[in-house]
Amino acid sequence: MNSYSTFKLLNVADTCALWNVLASPLLYRNARAVGMSLSSTQFVRYECLHKRGANSPEWNELRNRLRDRMAAGEIIFCDIELEDLQEVASLEGRLAISKGELSSIAWAKRTGQSFFSDDRKAKRLAESVIDHALVQDTPHLCAWLCIQGTIHEHDEGQIRSDLRSLNRFLDPHISNAFRSALEIRLMNQMQPRSDQA
Repeated sequence: MNSYSTFKLLNVADTCALWNVLASPLLYRNARAVGMSLSSTQFVRYECLHKRGANSPEWNELRNRLRDRMAAGEIIFCDIELEDLQEVASLEGRLAISKGELSSIAWAKRTGQSFFSDDRKAKRLAESVIDHALVQDTPHLCAWLCIQGTIHEHDEGQIRSDLRSLNRFLDPHISNAFRSALEIRLMNQMQPRSDQA
């Protein structure tokens, strides 16, 4: 629960996490307002724009949002060195994860940024090669923004609705994150009073 109290602003995102953040304009706008940065690798760019998903309206909407953010210079995709990829690839046999996830872990490790993913296996692999505190996800972002007062408990419904409308499902993780954030905020509010007693 305490890990929700901090959040690293520089993030290398995998495909799933990019889609989840872009699915909610409210979440994306507020994350950008506090200085959250998203970058990724050319592998992820390929997965987002060319490889994954059919031409459903939801996929097309997410691709359009990504293209808009790329054009605005808000999300960039970097080339990764082969040596970086090989170092992490040696662990790939343990878990079935995509090249996009693998390259994002390698780039996060190389640059000292956080790995931002909503995939459990990818996060587990990342935690074996980078500091556990540098592995973050969308529910963590929601909780931290709520603790900071950037978004509020009544925004939870909008974020969940935004995600569902584009076939992105993070329940019950989003609800649990908001609940934890409210508990932390309450404890923080009570702390000064107990100090004065």
